[in-house]
Parts: sequence; C-alpha cells; structure tokens
Amino acid sequence: MKKMFLIIPVFLFAVIFLSACSKKEAYKKELISNSYKVVIVSEEPPHVGINKWKLYIYTKGGSPVTDANVKVNGYMPPMPGMPEMSFDYPVKNTGHFYESDVNLSMGGTWQITITVEREGKKESLKFGFNL
Repeated sequence: MKKMFLIIPVFLFAVIFLSACSKKEAYKKELISNSYKVVIVSEEPPHVGINKWKLYIYTKGGSPVTDANVKVNGYMPPMPGMPEMSFDYPVKNTGHFYESDVNLSMGGTWQITITVEREGKKESLKFGFNL
C-alpha cells in the first residue's frame, strides 16, 4: 500500500513534466505599415505543415479593423532543380480577428505577404523566415 502512495505522485509528476516539455512555444509576430499594425498569433512557431494563424489588425490609432478584405500569400523563391512556389491561403473573418491555415509545404526560406484592403485602399505587409 505504501508503494502505491509513492507511485501515484511520481507518475503524476512525470506526466506533468513531460507535457510541459513537449509543448511548443507560442508564436507572435508584429508588422507595422503606414496605416496598419498586424499581429500574427499562433500556438506554435512556424513549422512544416499547417500553421493556424490568428491575425489581429489595428489602425495606426489602435482601433481594431474587422471590415477589411485580408489575403495571406506564402512565397518560396526558386532553387536549383525546383521552381518558385506561391500559395494564397484562405482567410476567414471571425468578427474579432482573421484566421488562416497557412500550409508551409517544406523547409526553406518563406516570404509571407499580408494584404489588407479597406475603403478602396490596399496595403501589403511582408516578412520572411527560414524553416
């Protein structure tokens, strides 16, 4: 019986420790243009496969933008033996933020362009990273 009391706490500690170690760190990226601030939030850092991104868009004055047409494009330049890749990812307006499943199909250098179109004006924000 004493062994059982010892095994259960050790088991619980191991489960909590392993789940804490295996959880990937969240990702946040802020982009600023002449008219907008875009904050990209994800539960995981960019990785090969589907990346679930939430995009929060604000005016220069800090007001949330919920009435824009938003596009996300992923681009990988050509490499020897491989043509360039360019993907437009669907973006859904939830009413509070925008969300997109960004499929980064392979490791390498990715360039992301977020286009915000509102009141007849378009503005693009760009950033890049290596996977």
